[in-house]
Amino acid sequence: MAQRQRRKYLVNKRLQFGLFFKWIIPPIILLFLVLYYLKSSPVVIVLGIVVVFFVSWRVLILSHRLAGPIYRLEKDLQDIAKGNFSMRINFRKKDELKSIAEGINKILDEMEKRVEKHD
Repeated sequence: MAQRQRRKYLVNKRLQFGLFFKWIIPPIILLFLVLYYLKSSPVVIVLGIVVVFFVSWRVLILSHRLAGPIYRLEKDLQDIAKGNFSMRINFRKKDELKSIAEGINKILDEMEKRVEKHD
């Protein structure tokens, strides 16, 4: 099965913005306070801004690798709750929570065997 490519980076805005504001905003404030008190040169300030930009982008990508699988898992669990035990949960190679998906897939395998056994 081909890997699904997500087009939206903000799939769970509440989680992703929460991560962003917890992991990015405090370091930015700290960085600017340090730069202010050190009376740094414009070059250091520009470098600080560039670093903040790249770190922010990286946090967005990492939050996507966490929020995307959670979003996918919620949708797949809704299908399973409707009785579709033949489906399997698949994540992309770099996504987090793969072990949870593997565990759910094992449960689905057992449920499918039991359903076939009773038929």
